[in-house]
Amino acid sequence: MRECEVLLINLPVTFWYKKELAKVNSMPPLGILYIATVLNKNSYNTKILDLAVEYFDTKELKEYLLRCNPRLIGLSTYCESWNSQIALCELIKETLPECKIFAGGAFATFTYNEMLTKKLVDYVVLGEGEYSTLKLCKIIDGEESIDEIDGIAYLKDDEVVVRNEFTRITNLDELPIPDRDLIDVNKYLIPYTINTARGCPGDCIFCSSRAFWGKKVYLRSASNVFNEVMHLYEKYKTNQFLLADDTFTASKKRCLDFCELVKDSGIKFTWGCESRADVVDEELIKRIHEAGCRKIQFGLESADNDVLKKLKKKVTVEQIEEAVKIAYKYDMHITASFIIGHAFDTKETIVKTLNFAKYIRDKYGVMLAASVNTPFPGTEQYYSNDKYGINIHTKDWNKFHLNNAIISTDNLTRNEIRYYFQQAIKLASNQEISMEE
Repeated sequence: MRECEVLLINLPVTFWYKKELAKVNSMPPLGILYIATVLNKNSYNTKILDLAVEYFDTKELKEYLLRCNPRLIGLSTYCESWNSQIALCELIKETLPECKIFAGGAFATFTYNEMLTKKLVDYVVLGEGEYSTLKLCKIIDGEESIDEIDGIAYLKDDEVVVRNEFTRITNLDELPIPDRDLIDVNKYLIPYTINTARGCPGDCIFCSSRAFWGKKVYLRSASNVFNEVMHLYEKYKTNQFLLADDTFTASKKRCLDFCELVKDSGIKFTWGCESRADVVDEELIKRIHEAGCRKIQFGLESADNDVLKKLKKKVTVEQIEEAVKIAYKYDMHITASFIIGHAFDTKETIVKTLNFAKYIRDKYGVMLAASVNTPFPGTEQYYSNDKYGINIHTKDWNKFHLNNAIISTDNLTRNEIRYYFQQAIKLASNQEISMEE
């Protein structure tokens, strides 16, 4: 007896998870929601288990797996969930020895060789997962040959085989609206999130987006995004949502068209988004504010223009302050994120960044979000760390997270990066700091 054919699991940060982790990962896992929705629409009974917000001990998890008894389990993977993945894969194989396991997401896409050679999983779905996973189900059913599928990696005679690069979904409007009935939305701090695009026009050396998605950015149409907003309003009775991708304002026309649809609905929505600073002008902020946008986030990264240029950020400190100034004029709730310990950072450039962060916090009420530079797999600075003078001091994926200094650079020791990161955390907590250059 099967409760489902496919079980998709979002991994926790640690296998022995605590409820506090829900505060860290408190948005629904849209990636596997999309996949599950596509599978269900194609008659593959699919369930989702989000271990970032659901809590089981080992016995309870075994009982859950036996009750579901799926033929295929998919894991949404992250660097910081590496230990969780190892433990969970072992538990699945012990509990359901006939069940096939696959991994997906950015981390799996960039580390498929390690996952397969360690025999943690049977398959890795590379890149976008909706249609590749659907084809994988058909392979399990014996309806298709694995030789015919793009974007799948697997072991054959103990050798890793990669079947071509994955094919991008060019028309995102064809994808169904994620079925949020597959999760308990009440378990999330920000329950209603929407992705409006895939890919990024940027080429920052610290980001893996370009390596994962490729050079092309595909956008959902304004009307398609608005349809999802109305779906959330009508089905879940919510007028609040977050546009979760950083490319929402990349096309000004699409952004303004969406705002017009929201305004014309006559419904008072409240929402937030992310934006690059270089696309912001007064018209854009005025129009999104009129449509109900009250929160906006900008990526500061550094307050030194030379560092920004070398990072390929393609934005200046002056543009960032101008964007913040305009958003402040419209009484927006502003967040600025920045990174400590770039390859090109010196003590002086970090102090410059911290001083600028304090300045925009105090003058414009900006909420600060700081992280440590972490060379995740897929990023240019990971593959070319020697070129950039970055020394990576661990091979333990579980230590690759945004508040742990795992690197030193030609200019900074690990302890110096830790010290400045602690100052950044104090700033973000509205404390005063005294910095040692």
